[in-house]
This record gives sequence, structure tokens and C-alpha cells, in this order.
Amino acid sequence: MSCVAILSEFASHPQAISFTVAEGSKNWVCTVVYANPQMDLRQQVWAHLWELGGRVTLPWLVLGDFNEILLSTECRGGRFSMARASQFLEVLNECNLLDMGAKGLRFTWYRNQRGVVLAKRVYSDHYPLLLRREGSREKSQDRPFRFQAAWATHRDFEQIVREAWCRSTPTLANGL
Repeated sequence: MSCVAILSEFASHPQAISFTVAEGSKNWVCTVVYANPQMDLRQQVWAHLWELGGRVTLPWLVLGDFNEILLSTECRGGRFSMARASQFLEVLNECNLLDMGAKGLRFTWYRNQRGVVLAKRVYSDHYPLLLRREGSREKSQDRPFRFQAAWATHRDFEQIVREAWCRSTPTLANGL
């Protein structure tokens, strides 16, 4: 197992902090975001991420609470705004960011919900996020490979398989 160390702060903003991480001989940048719940103030962190996107040359991980959603299925209560979702998607696209997905609870927050127990000394309506890097999962948790026969009917099937077979799996450490 390689040693992970935070080298230095890369950039800071009232709604985000970025730092360089060293993992063995590989370096990458991590940005942790807590976007302001007020839409007009949230625009400031979008501008900050755009600016960072032009400066970051290492692999880049951005995570946190963006206080925004991309899909109406991610909304519970309130109103879904296609305009705000489009703007958030534009930020992600401009910064070349991909949604890594998540496991566990559908929502990372539960406001005024009965029966939700938070860990001791945690005074928040948000659950903490745990990021696991590749190779840190136990083998017993690996999902079995599943093949859908319909995939073979895709016109580029053979080329896609050939290219995937020849390249290594991308990770943060080896440069997505």
C-alpha cells in the first residue's frame, strides 16, 4: 500500500478548497466543495471551478455538496429547475468532470426527518461521504461480470472491446 500525503494547498475559495495529494510517485488535485445554498452566491463557486479547470494539469477529483442537481429523479420535495441543472452541467462539462456515481443512501441529507440518527458530535443534516480509491475494496464485495447479449449487436462492438482490452483501467493516480 502506498503512502498518501497532502502536499500543499492548491487554491482556496469561501465555498471550496483544493489541495495537491501525493500517492507514491503520483500527484493529483482534490477539490472539496460546499456550494452556498443561495443560488446567487453559488454562482461564485461555479466561476471558481471554471478558473481552476483552466489551471489544473494533474488528475482532478471534485467532491462535496454542490447544492444543485442534474436530474429530476435526484429531487425530493421542492421544484426541479431545468435551467439550474443545465448551468450545473455546463460547469461540469467546461471543467471536464464526470459524475462518478455513489453507493449507499439515495440522498446525502435529510432535513427534519424523524428516525435519522447522526454520529456523535456531528451537528449537520448531511451524512459524511467516504471516498474509496481503486484497490481498497475487499474482493468479497466485487460484483460478478454480467454480459448483455444485446451489446454484441452494436455496430462498433468489436472495436470497442478491442480498444478496451488494450488499455489499462484509468485511475486518479495514473491519469484519467
